[in-house]
Amino acid sequence: MREVLDLKAQRKERLLSHPFFDWAHSDAVPLEERLLMAPIMSVFVMNFRDANKWFIRYPRPLNELEAVINGNTLEDETHSALFLENWKTLGLDEHLGWRASDTLWWVFLADETEPFRRFVMDFARMTVEDGGDPLIRFAHSESAEACGNAFFLKISEVASALEQKTGIRHRYFGSHHLDREPGHVLESPGVFDHQELDARQRPLAVELANRMFDIFTEMFTCFLRYSESYVNRGVSPRRPDVAPPSRRPQQAAEGAPALEIEREEPVALYHKDVHSILLEKKAQAARHPFYTWLREVSDISPEHKLQRFIPMWIGDVMGYRELNRYAVRYRTVTTPQEALINRWCDDLETHNGLFLNDWIALGMDEALGWQARETLKFCFLDRDVDVHRRNMCTFVKLAMGNPKPALRYWFLEAMEASGHAFFENVKDLAHVVERQKGIRLDYLGDRHEVAHPVREHRAESRAIITSERITVEERDIAIGMIETIFQALDEQLTLSLEVATSNKFGIGTDAGARIGRPKRTERPSPLLLDTTPNVSRPTKHA
Repeated sequence: MREVLDLKAQRKERLLSHPFFDWAHSDAVPLEERLLMAPIMSVFVMNFRDANKWFIRYPRPLNELEAVINGNTLEDETHSALFLENWKTLGLDEHLGWRASDTLWWVFLADETEPFRRFVMDFARMTVEDGGDPLIRFAHSESAEACGNAFFLKISEVASALEQKTGIRHRYFGSHHLDREPGHVLESPGVFDHQELDARQRPLAVELANRMFDIFTEMFTCFLRYSESYVNRGVSPRRPDVAPPSRRPQQAAEGAPALEIEREEPVALYHKDVHSILLEKKAQAARHPFYTWLREVSDISPEHKLQRFIPMWIGDVMGYRELNRYAVRYRTVTTPQEALINRWCDDLETHNGLFLNDWIALGMDEALGWQARETLKFCFLDRDVDVHRRNMCTFVKLAMGNPKPALRYWFLEAMEASGHAFFENVKDLAHVVERQKGIRLDYLGDRHEVAHPVREHRAESRAIITSERITVEERDIAIGMIETIFQALDEQLTLSLEVATSNKFGIGTDAGARIGRPKRTERPSPLLLDTTPNVSRPTKHA
């Protein structure tokens, strides 16, 4: 481990000389404006809570090493709320003038924040690649702590000077946070220092430690680019006005069934078992009472019905792009099967743009009245949304942890099939609202194909995957993924029904968006499963 700690010291010293810190301490902009670079940090900082709660933390620590790592995550998961506190003291809502749609664009679609969406997934990938080994996990966690300490050592000087000048505390950027960023995993000195890494652990620990420093080096470069592009010029990012995609016919052959899973294709041994379970789960999900509420409740307008639950699905829909782009997609394609998965991801990555168009057309900004800070708070800190966020983290681990094309195929089939009944019911409401309001709701109206890439040639049949035999173990993993995905769906549909019937967002009332409702009885989650492999116990697939 001494090699890892020496590497940490060397790379931290290099990081402290990053040009971003020269900008932060220069007179390029007045002192009062230097922390206005905070919006570029929002994606990473707000997702940092998830990284600690559901990726780095061990669900059931088995030894002192895992317990120490967990203790550090308990501190670090609080920093997202601290960031929003500083967002307010900096007056960023007034400075940016963003509504909810602007904030969703910034977090999930803006070019400037694309690297940060990748960084978030890179963090997640490390906790999969480390196999749950606490010595390897310590190596990349310790590196992350050093990077955080380097940042706050420098930026706290700016915050302290600003506090002295204005009398306003900036706890996230200032000494309050620095005191909680000692540059190492809390309580780790004396526990990890003298641990020995074997021939398998050592190269991976060094690789992941270096990769963490590479991430933060690129991150600081993004901070500098934003600061020079926006803060220096006294302007703020603006969401572009994007026209909805033009309608065009389905690319599938005429007469082909709309749902891929329904197609007649050669299916090899054990794929049929997986297919059978998927159809069973799909039929069961279609009977959920949330869909009955959508169809049968008549004293709420179709528009208000949609508005009452749509915010709960922000993370699922807007985050689906990152799930497919960074967790499912193959970085390097070596087989036709991998190419097929990537083409499928090409289509699925486009859907969140349609959702944002629908959000605007449906008048969600006006119905909720949220500015940026409240939007971030809801998306990342709301206790109900936590259910969705935890489930999405589970999906990321399942996709990253199962790289074989056949398993990723069934993962995508299950994810898509879980939405079939949702869109069958929601699209009827969306079509009514379209006629009444003269608007387009392509996402809610189940016209996702309008955003798919245009291809000159028909995509190769998915039978190139399902016609090849899988093992019994792979069959069981695929079935386990399907069960996990549909358990998550049931949990989230139940929550949507509670949110809609209680009118959590105050839709159609003078009260406006009242985040919060009577405390519900907490139910044990079916997804509190350990999906992180660990070297000291058998790997479990949720």
